[in-house]
Amino acid sequence: MRRTRSGFKVHGSVRQGWRRLWIPLVPFLIAASAPQETITAAALLEQIRVLASPAMTGRGVGTPGIERAADHITREFQRVGLKPGGTQGYRQSFAVITGVKVGPKTRLRVVREGSDQKGSETIPDNLFTPFGFSEDGVVEGEIVFAGYGITAPELNYDDYAGIDVTGKIVLIMTHEPREKDEKSSFRDPNAYRYTEVRYKAINAREHGAGAIIVVEDPLGHQGEREELFAIRGVAGGSRAGIVAINARRRVAEQLLKGTGKTLIQLQQDIDQTVTPQTVLIPTVRLAIRVELIEERGTTVNIIGVLPGSDPVLGGTAIVVGAHYDHLGLGGEYSLAPSRYGEIHPGADDNASGTAGLILLARAFARRGGAKRTLIFAAFSAEELGIVGSSHYEESPPIQLQRTVAMINLDMIGRLTNRTLYIFGVKTGKEFADLIEEVNRYLDLTLKLGGDGYGPSDHTSFYSRKVPVLFFFTGPHTDYHRPSDTIDKINGKGLADVTRLVYQVIDRLANRPEPVTYVEVKEPRRAGGGRGYGAYFGSIPDFGSPDEEGVRLSGVRPGSPAERAGLRGGDILVEMGGVRIKNLHDLVFVLRSKRAGDKVEVVFLRNGQAVRGTTTLERRR
Repeated sequence: MRRTRSGFKVHGSVRQGWRRLWIPLVPFLIAASAPQETITAAALLEQIRVLASPAMTGRGVGTPGIERAADHITREFQRVGLKPGGTQGYRQSFAVITGVKVGPKTRLRVVREGSDQKGSETIPDNLFTPFGFSEDGVVEGEIVFAGYGITAPELNYDDYAGIDVTGKIVLIMTHEPREKDEKSSFRDPNAYRYTEVRYKAINAREHGAGAIIVVEDPLGHQGEREELFAIRGVAGGSRAGIVAINARRRVAEQLLKGTGKTLIQLQQDIDQTVTPQTVLIPTVRLAIRVELIEERGTTVNIIGVLPGSDPVLGGTAIVVGAHYDHLGLGGEYSLAPSRYGEIHPGADDNASGTAGLILLARAFARRGGAKRTLIFAAFSAEELGIVGSSHYEESPPIQLQRTVAMINLDMIGRLTNRTLYIFGVKTGKEFADLIEEVNRYLDLTLKLGGDGYGPSDHTSFYSRKVPVLFFFTGPHTDYHRPSDTIDKINGKGLADVTRLVYQVIDRLANRPEPVTYVEVKEPRRAGGGRGYGAYFGSIPDFGSPDEEGVRLSGVRPGSPAERAGLRGGDILVEMGGVRIKNLHDLVFVLRSKRAGDKVEVVFLRNGQAVRGTTTLERRR
């Protein structure tokens, strides 16, 4: 037994045991001092307070609010001494469709037939408006009332059954039969897609209709103020392949006079029996002309670089990313469409991830960097389809071939029950052990997913064979709504998550070995499967939003897409007899199919059409 300087007696074997315990922790404790001092709940919440403030007006792409957010992030990167990594200083600009407005040639005319009719009548433009996804063009034809415009074979319901609408104009209502009946088969979560207006437009197109008119259904919304809801916010940049307009109910009532029934009577007949009441409207035709003017502008990624200290490893990079755009005042992507015009602050989505990004940059800068180069990227236009992260790859500060890993922070501000979701763990061979080691000292409950694809910016990197990790604290009911506010952020939890991410980056950036990329093949099971429909396994190239068809950056190994002969660079233009103009069409087809269905696909390779067949599988 020996007496220590402090006066406590410690047995020699115990002292040696402590030494064996503490010596391996020394690097961790040294590294931990920077995030502990810098990455605090107060500092993170202060960043969110700025980014989700009313002055940022929801950070909608193409708005002054997102420009103010970009300026703020730039100042933060400058303040800690990051080097500019964009094409214009810290800024990497790119073109986007920021909105759509109605052109002056847009018209809607009612053409009455028969000797006792009064000819044509122009509908005032305050009674209708085109949808932002409408095609431009002129359509004139007979009108068919097609109920809710739904084709749902698994629910034994089809508004188009028994009638040919080829070249005609279909008049439909919003929502679905028995909207407020909790026992309705349409309450199945997998049937929600039938209520989407864009689904109804594509369904009309695939039945041969020349145009579609959508009006609010009256029964489920009695007493509510009726408003035109088309063209709100950013349109998303892709057309639906059909002329589509939104009209007030009085227009529908005017057209339906020849049937002897009102709109509410027809809806009652459908809802009482859950049987379509499709009918050709006699003695009247419609002439529609739509002109849409796309508003284009630019937005920017903000990129800061912390050069690596090692002469060899410094030529390789870790990309740390978070998108800073959100929905502005709502619009097409808002889950609270009735609250259009209200600021959607996006405190969790994704001011939380952006705050984490800024504090990580600050912590590593104070630490003096790492052996590898760290690239901190605040991406724009993620909400439009991960456009910003796709554009990053056109002019990165360090080429993707020398990018060791990408770390993505998206919605990390609502830690609940200490549970953190980390996806992409199987995309790097070393990730699982590293994360387990780091979490040993932080004690979060981790839910790990292997796949490197998902609806956020890491997908852009994994599709280019970069290992990725995506950090996420889980979904909530305030997602894409004005209620995603700072008071619901868990500041302490956000700090804990950001510190864990710091330790992960620190280990990746200082280890001599690179991360071993793994092409993850997620197991699929045949039979069953609903949700988003059948599984195909294509990986869209999100950097080509204006292109006709869906260009692929790759296909998942062993997938139906691979068996059909598809590979990266191909452009998918048809599936199962349906034209594929954009991603919405691809989703429409897959949602209408089931596992085990055999489909023919048509794709372009080097400008030449290629056909293939495959059998779809169950979506995991």
